[in-house]
Amino acid sequence: MTATAKSVWIEKLKTAKKAGLLQNDRKKIHYTFDDQTEMVEEYDATTNVLLIRKWRQKSSTGLKTLTTSDSWIFEVGQNYETRPTMDNTLGMTESTTTPIFSRNDKSDCFEIRIRNLPYSIDTYQLTIDKDKREFVLRTTSRKYFKRFSIADLDRLNLPLEETNLSYSHANNTLIICYKKPKAILDFEKQVHDELKKLNMKKEGDSDCAVS
Repeated sequence: MTATAKSVWIEKLKTAKKAGLLQNDRKKIHYTFDDQTEMVEEYDATTNVLLIRKWRQKSSTGLKTLTTSDSWIFEVGQNYETRPTMDNTLGMTESTTTPIFSRNDKSDCFEIRIRNLPYSIDTYQLTIDKDKREFVLRTTSRKYFKRFSIADLDRLNLPLEETNLSYSHANNTLIICYKKPKAILDFEKQVHDELKKLNMKKEGDSDCAVS
């Protein structure tokens, strides 16, 4: 990790407009950055484990473009409001057996879950492309291929280490774990120390104060 990468990201979080809400044992933090990009994080109020991180980018002119939308893009967690869509012209519904990719953090690791993968554990091959800073998952049967990254590691410019990587398979779900380096754990503590300074509203209060 470079000190510059860490300082740039923490300063961006510090200077963003923030509003906090305590709701149903969750801490919800809404960030608005200088470019009007929004980020919402939800934490378990007891353990401080990150449950959701989602992003939305709006145009300063109010016009939608290819890079702006009213929709939230989930980095961590899953949008459970999403349902299989139907093509009204053909009467066809999106398959519910399509592999579903999501990230679900733990206190000590980043966890990737890919549901609807029925293949046995010896079918999967998981490697790291260090040049592109990506994890590469493929099956020996050539029925599934996926490249993905972990944004937290990229933001701090941390190297990807094979020794931190492991995976298992159960109930048609492939579970990939990447152990959090000490630099990540230290950074997360720094973020939570900053959030302690935020005036958190409780559910039922008036609109959240922004800082």
